Amino acid sequence: MSLNYLSGARDASTKDRRGASRLGVCLAISLYAGYFLYCALSLVFGPAGVESYRRLEARNAAMESNLEDLGTIRQGLNAELDSLKSDPERAALEARSLGYLRKDETAIILGEKAENVRPINAGKILPYAEPMALGDLEIKEISIGAILAIMAIFLRPRRSAASRRRANLRWRFSDKAWSRPRP
Repeated sequence: MSLNYLSGARDASTKDRRGASRLGVCLAISLYAGYFLYCALSLVFGPAGVESYRRLEARNAAMESNLEDLGTIRQGLNAELDSLKSDPERAALEARSLGYLRKDETAIILGEKAENVRPINAGKILPYAEPMALGDLEIKEISIGAILAIMAIFLRPRRSAASRRRANLRWRFSDKAWSRPRP
């Protein structure tokens, strides 16, 4: 009787060890998978990730293009300013078009004033673009969710051996009825 009692105790302890071992393996796999997911998401979508740098490079190219356009506009405005400084007749015509008169001149308005003032192109304004990267907290939340999901998959209750055997039976169709394959 004591022998049966001891063998039963050994069986229970090996089951406990197998269960603990299974839990440890499940925990290790889940943690490694979660860590790998965290690293991969940080590398691709994080604040210093590949996707963020791609967007920054595109933004940098747009700003450089805008700077070139602004440089061209500035050169044109500087040329016009030099022209106005060197040619007094042109400066007087420009002042009259803006509504300014000399002391000895009188303005006679013969109807509605036509707006012939040309607008000055000052360049385009690039709006601020909020960075579209995932935050570190969001990446950690996704990784922890993946760890929990993997643990849930590994720790789901297993079916008994008999129910697995029943599920693995293959049925074959004959002309008259379904039949079980013969071993």
